[in-house]
Amino acid sequence: MNVFQEVKAQIGADTVIRDYGIKIGRNGMACCPFHPDKNPSMKVDVKHYHCFGCGEHGDIVNFVAQYCGLSQYEAAKKIISDYNLPIDAEHTANADERGAIEKKQQVRVHVQTIKDRFKKWAYGKVRELKECEDIIYKTGKDLRENAPGEILLSGDYAYMLQKEPIIAYWLDVLCIGTEEEQKALFSIDREEVSRIAANIRRAGNEILGKYRKCAG
Repeated sequence: MNVFQEVKAQIGADTVIRDYGIKIGRNGMACCPFHPDKNPSMKVDVKHYHCFGCGEHGDIVNFVAQYCGLSQYEAAKKIISDYNLPIDAEHTANADERGAIEKKQQVRVHVQTIKDRFKKWAYGKVRELKECEDIIYKTGKDLRENAPGEILLSGDYAYMLQKEPIIAYWLDVLCIGTEEEQKALFSIDREEVSRIAANIRRAGNEILGKYRKCAG
């Protein structure tokens, strides 16, 4: 067995995760430490942990690596040290294994960085697109009340109505879409999302500002 197999054979994931201060309920559920988690969304057992909220998944070495910001190999050595396990890490893992694990950890960090960027972007865009829907509604309401004859003549309002379905679609993707749909939106269409949202705000503010002045 290599060092990772020996560590996992000698101590359970639930034991170490609990010892790291994570409260695990009788049903094996815990609040995930890898994202803001008010309600327990991480399932923990002897071998693995899996978060149904953010998708983090792995064994005890993965957990310690992620939780402590270590490589897989360093995490294994930390567990051995913390629990005085009778494992010689230096002789169990050869140079090729350590190199492969270090590379895997680098890929994992890169993937997590992209996930974090997407979550931050998606949170802001959901608010922005909902604001756009509100602007379209308020603009139509103001036109109907103050200048019903201009509804069919306003190029800005026509543009807003034209983009309303795509805004609704983007919101669906961000809120309930598949992972593949969300990846495509983030990697391919995020500049288009920002451009159209900015145009909606500009057009709406011009129309709303015009009739506010008239009303004043």
